Amino acid sequence: MPATQYQAVVDRIDILSYNVRGFRFRLIHPQPFEFKAGQFLIMHVPHNGKTMIKRAYSIASAPHESQTFELCIQHVEGGIASAYFWKLKEGDSVSLSGPHGNFVLKEPMDYDPVFMATGTGVAPLRAMIKHLIHVRFTRDIWLLFGCRYEHTLLYESEFRSIANVRPNFHYIPTVSRPKDWHGETGHIQQTFQKYIPDVSHTEIYLCGWMEVVKAICRDLESAGVSKQKLHYEEWA
Repeated sequence: MPATQYQAVVDRIDILSYNVRGFRFRLIHPQPFEFKAGQFLIMHVPHNGKTMIKRAYSIASAPHESQTFELCIQHVEGGIASAYFWKLKEGDSVSLSGPHGNFVLKEPMDYDPVFMATGTGVAPLRAMIKHLIHVRFTRDIWLLFGCRYEHTLLYESEFRSIANVRPNFHYIPTVSRPKDWHGETGHIQQTFQKYIPDVSHTEIYLCGWMEVVKAICRDLESAGVSKQKLHYEEWA
């Protein structure tokens, strides 16, 4: 689908962790916003009152929520875009274009999707999971979510709530530097090997920082996972 210019307003801002916020935007013009789960959009960020810079963000909400969309944004010290977002208030207007990208669910969905995320890389995978839940996908869905500290797990209560009502959704958070944590520890490659011993009926979707995603892919391939089963989005 071709990219379109949109105008939207800030509908809600949520604190997801000490340095990550969730932004929900409501579309003003045109409507609706059509996209596929996993795609991203380009936000137009004013700078110094003279120029407009563009930043790409994965959409964290599902396509059926066509009047609104959500972004998951980490604050970067000295970052022009994150400084702009941190100043936004409910009702403020923004401009954007989209959708963009080919990081989408492989069709037909005759497999068990395994989602592997680190940090804000969970955003497009959350969109995919919410879409699958919406269409009442019945095969097993796995989310292996890794972070350094337990207090930086994003959408933690949401994913646990889904797992409580959807027995085919398996949420396995993994913390590499735990303080007071009673779940899985280490890295999500290790969690994968523990919970997904048979990959024959799976497709694996990964998202996170570029070097981390590359390292995970190398480890999975070394463990016998075919490169054709690995679908990923790298963030520089």
